[in-house]
Amino acid sequence: MMDLPLALQLNRFQYRVLFVTVVAAALSILGGVFNRAQFFESYLFAWLFWCGLSMGALVIVMMQFLTGGMWGLAIRRLSEAAFMALPVIAVLFLPVLFGMQDLFPWSRADAIHTHAWVHKHAYLNTPFFVARTMFYFAIVITMAVLLRRWSRQQDEGDVLAPRRLRILSGGGLILYVLCMNFASTDWVMSLEPEWYSTIFVTVFMAGQFLAALALMTALLAAFSEHTSLRWSIPAKVFHDLGNMLLAFVIFWIYVSFSQFLVIWSGNLPKEISWYLHRSAGGWQWVALVLMLSQFFIPFALLLSRAAKRHKSRLAAISALIVLANIVNNFWLVAPAFHPKRFSVHWMDFAELLALGGIWSGAFIFFLKRRPLLPLSQAEGVRDG
Repeated sequence: MMDLPLALQLNRFQYRVLFVTVVAAALSILGGVFNRAQFFESYLFAWLFWCGLSMGALVIVMMQFLTGGMWGLAIRRLSEAAFMALPVIAVLFLPVLFGMQDLFPWSRADAIHTHAWVHKHAYLNTPFFVARTMFYFAIVITMAVLLRRWSRQQDEGDVLAPRRLRILSGGGLILYVLCMNFASTDWVMSLEPEWYSTIFVTVFMAGQFLAALALMTALLAAFSEHTSLRWSIPAKVFHDLGNMLLAFVIFWIYVSFSQFLVIWSGNLPKEISWYLHRSAGGWQWVALVLMLSQFFIPFALLLSRAAKRHKSRLAAISALIVLANIVNNFWLVAPAFHPKRFSVHWMDFAELLALGGIWSGAFIFFLKRRPLLPLSQAEGVRDG
């Protein structure tokens, strides 16, 4: 179990989160009564962000079991608690199914007569969409449960657990990529079914991993200020995490710009429509904010060795990346419904807080059940 003082602090935080969640959920439901379409639009954006944190955390743990390294060991428990929220995320997808006709044009009764995507009807239909989503979550939740169980067995001294974890992680990363390849198409690209990009899945996964890594880094920095952990995590661990953040900030902008460059150079109507919706009516300023907050500013700050070894500075940079990822998810979703002008609604914030409170509750529940550092390798973390 987590040490008692830290657990008590998390309990107090959990009560505050519960209050915010209840208020935000009540406001969201009330807003949904008067504006059904906006409720589901805001819900999908918020759900994608919190889902991405759990998915990215799953990748972090599988990468760490394959490659080793103290950076991953230090944030393993945080990441495990994050990906164990996946069953909750799966249940929270149910409102999306109820709002499909408000969200996905191809799910409406007259969609079969729309020539722009009639050839995609064999794939984009409601029963197949639901079945695919159930399959994605069955895969990732199974991997999450096994990783958590075998990680505990490794702590208890099971000599076979490390080998099982490496095998699962190797195959799991492949399964994750395959699932996200179709999930990114279903959950985001099919909002505008006439558009398609083969690079989008990479942009989608890079965003998930970057946001999860940033959140885990910020939380580790915050928890390491606790008296029982202050001397447990050396500066080198934060330096390594800073280097990882820098690498994936660059990777995210690389794949994002690659997608833009390929589509811009091709200049095909069906491809450029997605960017046209996001480059006019005020959406271009969101893109500029996103470029600054998720690339230029973090990139410039993470070049500094001192910033990467200073916990509070690195935590601030990580928090900026997480906030930028919220903007990123909003920019992916909202222009599909408001292509002609920038639009932000108070339900976007309310539902982000409501789902975030539920996610945080699940995260804290699982975090408190295990020591913050893996027992069998805690000395390795302390030694850096």
